[in-house]
Amino acid sequence: MIADKGLSESVALELDRALDDHELIKVKVNIAEPTERRALIEQLCEAHKALLIQAIGKIALIYRPAKKPNPKLSNLLRA
Repeated sequence: MIADKGLSESVALELDRALDDHELIKVKVNIAEPTERRALIEQLCEAHKALLIQAIGKIALIYRPAKKPNPKLSNLLRA
């Protein structure tokens, strides 16, 4: 979850780890103003070289392919 304070270093590191492990993740952006929320999501995707798949309300679905996907962790390869 990302709040009004934006993207701290620890949140950025956790996003990188989650994207490396799972490839496809949900992020809750707890900002009330939709234009500010959308801007932060776009900033987040650009900073982490990720692709916004879908944004509904305060939830964003973000994808970044892993360099070496782990089938046990990847949300895409797990069956």
